Amino acid sequence: MGVGFLHGYLPQGISRDYVIRPTKVRILVTDESLFPKSIQEELENDLRIKFEVTVTRDWNSIQAKVIASPSQDILLLPSYWAHTMNRQNLLFVTSENSLSLKIAPDFLDPVITNRSLYFYPLYWMKTGFKTTGNASFEDFLKDKKATTLFLLNDEDLLLNHFQIWQDKGWLALVQQKKILTLPLDRLVLNDKLEGASELPLNESNPDLTVQDDLSALLVWGAAIPAASDKKELAIEILTALTANSIQEQNLMKTPFNSTLQELTTPTLPPQRRATHIRELKLKGTILIGTKNLEAPKKLRDEFNLIL
Repeated sequence: MGVGFLHGYLPQGISRDYVIRPTKVRILVTDESLFPKSIQEELENDLRIKFEVTVTRDWNSIQAKVIASPSQDILLLPSYWAHTMNRQNLLFVTSENSLSLKIAPDFLDPVITNRSLYFYPLYWMKTGFKTTGNASFEDFLKDKKATTLFLLNDEDLLLNHFQIWQDKGWLALVQQKKILTLPLDRLVLNDKLEGASELPLNESNPDLTVQDDLSALLVWGAAIPAASDKKELAIEILTALTANSIQEQNLMKTPFNSTLQELTTPTLPPQRRATHIRELKLKGTILIGTKNLEAPKKLRDEFNLIL
């Protein structure tokens, strides 16, 4: 009765969300950079919900949280992880039109039928290696005074790197270095460079050694688990997360580039936009298609790298 009275009395009534909106949404992220605290608080205030955020890169833990019923409600993860989950029928497939997301066509799978989506690409990044004195990566490996190699802690990318270095005959030199794997946010802040570091190619790192066989193109985005009981609310949250105002402020605080066609604000450097990917030479660049479930074991057994 009180809600009905206020609904008729107040100029704009009372939203039904005050009555039935779920109070907590479970969101799982594989890197804190994908969902900064400031963005979380802004969305909580705007949408009048609370997020329960889990940060993990443990594949078994993620699968357990996705298979559970009810499961996590939103996943923020690499594209090839989502592709692997979709092959296991773990993700919710929806129409592209259900989300007002202006994705640049470069990032949409050409085999999409009926414009249905299970993964919403939000960010992309191409990597390269920055070395002391801007030496080539091979010269860094031969330099006995340069001791440390910093790598992104993505086991699939790490396995690709080591396999390539093995094929080029560099493996023994690589294994003489001290190898440290770091999450993306810590890798970007690694300004005390001691040797070589894998970093995003952007305006902050214009002098990276970006040889084809040392570079990788990575895409991150969002997916909704099929076992989520809040699919409509998840779509509403993703719609808010992809608003230009949210995306622009997030991009300027992170090393990511945008996949959204509409983001052309002058404050965003051209190389951070979706259209810049067309100018990159991607032949020979590492493109990971699916999650390699054996990657940690192969890194340990074949290359003596324990994550």
